[in-house]
Amino acid sequence: MTTLTEPCQLTLVRKKLEQPLSLLALWASSTHHQKAYWAVPDAGFEFVALGKARHFRTDERASRFETVRADLGTLNIDVIGEAGPDFTAGVLVGGFAFSDREIERHPDWAAFGGGELVLPEIFVTRSNDQTWITHVEGAEIPVLSPSLDLDLGWVKEVDYKNDDDYLALVSNALKEIESGNMTKVVTARSLSLPANLNCAALLERLKERHPSCATFAIGHGSQVFLGASPEKLVNVEGNHLETAALAGSRPRHDHPGADAQLRAELLANPKERNEHQIVIDDITESLATAGVHLDSPVATGVMKLRRIQHLHTPISGTLPNNTDILDIVKALHPTPAVAGLPRQRSQDWIDQHESMDRGWYAAPVGWMTPNGSGEFRVALRSALLTDTSLTLFAGGGIVEGAEPIRELAETANKFEALLGALDLTP
Repeated sequence: MTTLTEPCQLTLVRKKLEQPLSLLALWASSTHHQKAYWAVPDAGFEFVALGKARHFRTDERASRFETVRADLGTLNIDVIGEAGPDFTAGVLVGGFAFSDREIERHPDWAAFGGGELVLPEIFVTRSNDQTWITHVEGAEIPVLSPSLDLDLGWVKEVDYKNDDDYLALVSNALKEIESGNMTKVVTARSLSLPANLNCAALLERLKERHPSCATFAIGHGSQVFLGASPEKLVNVEGNHLETAALAGSRPRHDHPGADAQLRAELLANPKERNEHQIVIDDITESLATAGVHLDSPVATGVMKLRRIQHLHTPISGTLPNNTDILDIVKALHPTPAVAGLPRQRSQDWIDQHESMDRGWYAAPVGWMTPNGSGEFRVALRSALLTDTSLTLFAGGGIVEGAEPIRELAETANKFEALLGALDLTP
C-alpha cells in the first residue's frame, strides 16, 4: 500500500528570515501529527519539517525502496518567492525499515511502516547564519518562537550493563561464524526505560553533546524515532558522492594519555581492523556495482566521539547519469557495519534470532531534494520515544575472535550516547 500514486503539482513559497528563532522550539510548539528534525552542528546545518503536504509511503518492507522511489516521480514542484539555496526548495524527509521482512516483536513500529519520504507543509532550515522558511502556498504559518523549554521530564534508570540474553546471542553468532555460515554478523539489543520526556529538550542535549553527529527525529504523533548518528550512509551533492566505513570501536577515556592508548590499541587490533576492512570492501564493491566512479582510497583513521571512538575510512566518488541518492541508499543498505556478510544471510539470521524488531534502527534515515541530492545517515545511537517509555538500541559487529563480555560492554558504551543526555551515566 502506498499513500500517493497520482501525479501532483505543488507550489511552495520561500522566504529568508531575519529574526532569531529556535527550530526546536518550533518543533515543540507544533501540533502537526507528522514532523521531523535534523541538525549537524559542526556543519552549521539544521532544519525542522512540519506536517505533510505530500506523503510517499509504503507499509511493505520487501519493496520499500523501489515503491517510494517510483512514487517520487509523480511529484512536480514550483517554488515562488525569494531565491535561495537548492535545499530550501522541496526537501523530502524520512527513512526506511532495517529488514525486508515483516516482524511482529517489541517494539511496535507500525506507525513508521516500511519506508516513507514526506514533503512537509512547512520547512524551516538554518545553514550557518542564514535561515529560510519554505511552505505550501496557503499554509498557516506557526508563531516562530525564539526560545525553548529545556525541562527534560523524567526517566527511570535501569541496569544496562548486564544482559544474559545478549551474551547468549553473541555466543550463538560466534558458532555460526565458526561453522562458516557467515563471515560477520551484527548483533543488537534494546533497553526500555519508563519515561515521560520533553522530546525537544532531549534533542537539544543530544545536539550539544554530539556536534559532529546528525541529531535526528522523525515524529508520528506521540511516537518519535530519534538519535544522534555518527555514521554517514551517503551524502550526494550534484553528481558527487561521499560515504564512509565506520566499524571497530573502543571507549573514550578522560585522561589524554589513556585515551591515546585506547586509540592506538584500536588501530593495531587485528580483530577490529578485519571487521573494518570487511565494511570497506563491501561498500566499495556495492558502489562500483552501482556504476559509481570511485576516488583514490583514503587511509583509515579514528573518529572520536564523546564516549566512544571508531575506525573510520572516508569513501567518495562520482555518480553515473540517471542515478540519485535513493539508488545509492538501496545499493548500500544494509552495510556489513549494521548487518554482516553475506548480507542477506546475516540479515536473515538477525531477523530469526534477535528478540526485538529493529524497525528503523540501523536503517537509512535522512533527507533529499527532488533532484536527488541530500544526505542519509545510518540510524545508530537511537531510540523510540512514546508518552510512557524510551526504548534504546545498540549493537556490535561479531567476527571470529569476538568475546561476548567485551561485545556486551561495547553496547553499553553505545547506549551511553543517549543515557548521558539523560544524566544516567557515571
